[in-house]
Amino acid sequence: MDWLHKMRADQEKLRQKEGISVADAPAQQSKHRPLLCLETSVFGFCFDENARSILRREAAAALLRQVSLGLFDAVTSPLTFEELKRAREPLRARLLAAVSVVSQLRADRREVERLAAAYIRNNVIPQAFADDAGHVAYATIGKADVLVSLNLRHLANEWAERRIGAVNLREGYQLLRIRTPEEVLAYED
Repeated sequence: MDWLHKMRADQEKLRQKEGISVADAPAQQSKHRPLLCLETSVFGFCFDENARSILRREAAAALLRQVSLGLFDAVTSPLTFEELKRAREPLRARLLAAVSVVSQLRADRREVERLAAAYIRNNVIPQAFADDAGHVAYATIGKADVLVSLNLRHLANEWAERRIGAVNLREGYQLLRIRTPEEVLAYED
């Protein structure tokens, strides 16, 4: 069961426990679609020619196709645009075309810098990877449900997600799920 179906099943169990079921909900209520915040690595892997990256490349490309089809609401941080603009041509043009399917997340830059510094200060993300802390802070402050990343070392792993969650709660923010593209793709039954 992927994370989206698990989240829906958990919500339904809670509704039933509280005496409210999905069937009782008014028809005009709209469903909540999770807001995905795509980090730079997702776009980068779309064009990674390394043979060992083929599965990640296919998953990243499939996710961007699904976003462009409107299956997901997706954003990215201003840091992603800055990082992609530093790529060399002709790759830069391809990366900027890929990122055009998502909107830029808006958040107070000072608040982002403060939260990113908290991740670094608490040894959640190393100082040398401050941009990664910035991506997490933008996703958190922008109220994204999921940060999608292929950065397995500092972001998309269980331990990083737990440490980020601890800092978020301590700083007064919601928990942030961090997943790889494979984990958020919409699969047909």
